[in-house]
Amino acid sequence: MTTRYTQDEWLAIINEAERNLPSKPIEYKAPILGTEDFAKSIDHTLLKLGATEEQIDLLCEEANRYNFKSVCVRLTWIERAVRNLHGSPVAVACVIGFHEGTQSLSEKAQEAAKAVDSGATELDMVINHVGLREKQYQEVYNDVAAVRNVAPHPVILKVILETSQLSPREIVAGCKIAEAARADFVKTSTGFNGQGATQENMRLMKSVVGDNMKVKASGGVRTVNECVAMMEAGAERIGTSNGVSIMEESTA
Repeated sequence: MTTRYTQDEWLAIINEAERNLPSKPIEYKAPILGTEDFAKSIDHTLLKLGATEEQIDLLCEEANRYNFKSVCVRLTWIERAVRNLHGSPVAVACVIGFHEGTQSLSEKAQEAAKAVDSGATELDMVINHVGLREKQYQEVYNDVAAVRNVAPHPVILKVILETSQLSPREIVAGCKIAEAARADFVKTSTGFNGQGATQENMRLMKSVVGDNMKVKASGGVRTVNECVAMMEAGAERIGTSNGVSIMEESTA
């Protein structure tokens, strides 16, 4: 794969992004509770290894009923979800490199290609956060770019940083790498490795990407108040397995 930047160039990009961070974070406005816009911010998620056909069917039925933006599942369930949601505006998202993020570039690219061939229109890929911590910026970029190459637009690509494992500077670096690889979103967490989304990390990520990308909060977002807090910090999508209870709470 063609080298995009040298190590010194990556460092310069990351340093500039840190220098340009606002002294005071912007406060964003959440959609009105219980509205279609609020529902369309939710990716209805089921990623446990022991998921059953019945649970996937219910996930899809709930997503249709509540007008969620997408269902997010593992590759095993993509074809079933696509069949269940045929003719529906609900998108089907597939996780890639889940949840460790340390799979090889070719493994992630093959998984992404198969997901798209099976009907997925959104991909949530886990960045190689181990490589990111080790400052292997070009290798991490190549990883994301490989998935983008096999899943070009209009497929939506979200890059999971696993913020619980990263320092603030490493979060900045992950955002800039995802942006350079032409991803559409940066996303906080898998929900399987340490603390999930926090307002602090959400604000940092949104401050780095600005209007160039969108930001998704996931991991530990279980209530309306937690959703609103993430949206006010800049989240435009919420990944949660508690979408139904959140919607019911939002209209109570």
